[in-house]
Amino acid sequence: MRKLSFVDKWPLMNPNDVVFIISTYLIFVLKVGPALMHRREPVPMKGFLVFYNIIKVINSTVLAYKFLAYIHDKGLFPSKCEHDDRTIYLIAVLYWKFMAAKVLDLFDTVFYVLRKKSSQLTFLHIYHHMFMVVVSWCSLKYDPSDHWAFMAVINCSIHAIMYTYYGLAAMGPAYAKYLWWKKYLTMVQLVQFMLIITHIVIQTSTSPCPVSVVSYWVGISNLIIFMWLFTDFYRKRYIKGVSPVSTRQVMD
Repeated sequence: MRKLSFVDKWPLMNPNDVVFIISTYLIFVLKVGPALMHRREPVPMKGFLVFYNIIKVINSTVLAYKFLAYIHDKGLFPSKCEHDDRTIYLIAVLYWKFMAAKVLDLFDTVFYVLRKKSSQLTFLHIYHHMFMVVVSWCSLKYDPSDHWAFMAVINCSIHAIMYTYYGLAAMGPAYAKYLWWKKYLTMVQLVQFMLIITHIVIQTSTSPCPVSVVSYWVGISNLIIFMWLFTDFYRKRYIKGVSPVSTRQVMD
């Protein structure tokens, strides 16, 4: 699909916007936030976090449904490279909403800082959150094709499950008995990566529609990196019995 010039007028689509968001994010979570909270008590956020996670579940579920409806209409491996204006606008709007959701995800880290959960501020957590904002923005601006719709529906579906867990966890120890499935969150993430990699490889090797070489290799390489990191986490946490920091630090 060709580059869509009309998205340049949309909110957050100016390159300066992304640079500002990522720069502000890094400055706050690495410097300003920890310094601000150094002599302060953790901010109590129980009620707010429950509400926040409910919103995330609803948003992820709606996006997953809309991307799934698009795939049902166009096919899992669509072969049509150009669409009518209505379809082009539809997928562009969906990709923009997906990107905006990734910007909202940055607040996960901000809340860690405000709650003084410094052990959660790992390289993987911060890098993963930044990467998802940048790659979703670049996909919309430079390669808004059908190639990425499957990735979006899988990712949104996984996020709906994850934030359901986090919402229950935020409600306190009384709900711990409902969280027996925590172990399987990491497994589901690994399945997600394998499905997305498989789909990308099949789609780009069989589709007559061109795909951005940069988008392809950046996406594949980072998915492999995340697979390795999640596998290492699962091995240490559930096989060797080592207790690293909680699952959420590496969840997106």
